[in-house]
Amino acid sequence: MARTSDRVEGVLLLVVMLGLVVALPLAVLIGVGTYHGQAAVSAQQRASRHLAVATLLENAPTPSTDGAFAGNNAAGVHARWTIAGGAERVGIIAADPGTAAGTPVPIWLTDSGDPAPPPLSDSDVTTTGVLAGVFGWLVMGLGLAAVYWTARLVLDRRRVRRWDHEWATVSEKWARS
Repeated sequence: MARTSDRVEGVLLLVVMLGLVVALPLAVLIGVGTYHGQAAVSAQQRASRHLAVATLLENAPTPSTDGAFAGNNAAGVHARWTIAGGAERVGIIAADPGTAAGTPVPIWLTDSGDPAPPPLSDSDVTTTGVLAGVFGWLVMGLGLAAVYWTARLVLDRRRVRRWDHEWATVSEKWARS
């Protein structure tokens, strides 16, 4: 014989499992939407940026040998590059440590000739879409799990109170016998 609270808990578990299944297509929609959004950003970046070659005007600093952690290996170095129309620009770009002055270095430029990060790659776009879908499903799953465990807590407290009440009733009967 199952108590009403046991049946409620069983139904709730079934609802959570069905919720996880329903969350899968929602997660796919989140991933696909993110993918398409990132693909549009990538296309816009590819249309407004172009690859150019800059020439270093100074030596890039050599890496530290004192054992200190360096989070980014690239160093800011003065360089010269030519923009559309033939004008030359000078500015600071990232270069690998130890690169000598006069070395050509590939850089991405905006339409106005300013250095910019490279456009999002196809793998960046795909990875972002997949991760958005997976994390979306995980968040929905965690939400469902939180609802389930909260309901279990309430049901367990109710069962304990009822059990205490039943024991009190039985102990009175036993004490009279």
